[in-house]
Amino acid sequence: MQLVQQPTNEKEALTLAKTLLDQGANISVGLGQVNKNNFKGLGLTLEKAFDPCTNLTASSKVLTNCYERAVTRKGEGQAALQAAFSCYYSNNFTRGFVKEGEDRPSYLMHIASNSEKLRPVPAIEFKPTDIKEIDPQKKGETQPAAQPAEALEGAKPEVKPEAKQVRNPEKERAMSWDVLGDFN
Repeated sequence: MQLVQQPTNEKEALTLAKTLLDQGANISVGLGQVNKNNFKGLGLTLEKAFDPCTNLTASSKVLTNCYERAVTRKGEGQAALQAAFSCYYSNNFTRGFVKEGEDRPSYLMHIASNSEKLRPVPAIEFKPTDIKEIDPQKKGETQPAAQPAEALEGAKPEVKPEAKQVRNPEKERAMSWDVLGDFN
């Protein structure tokens, strides 16, 4: 089923999701796009799956499980990670590599393309033993970053007053689940 218009708020999204489930559709919901087939094993209801924190926690469990299963077939590393993302997308290790159409890339290609945008951000390689935590009593002694992120060069273009756009928080919230940018 191709949606003509995406829901614009949580109530509409829940109503649509319930309708689709009643029609036997295979749906994934929330920021992490958790599939309905994972709800029972994760202790989710449809309503809980729309909560951002609950959804991201659930999605991390699904991806971790997929990676652990992929490691048994591919060994540790990138091949297992690719298979895990395919599993996360489709519950199998190969479907995520299949192009979505003549002009549409595969799920794995989406991930690879989007990860290219994050190249300036290094991979997390530090361990808990590398962290030197600050006692809560001394937290006032911490030094702020030299500049807020918005002030860093290239962070955000300056918006002139006449070109300033009115924010639509409702629309931003409605589209926040679209992590791959398919519905912009």
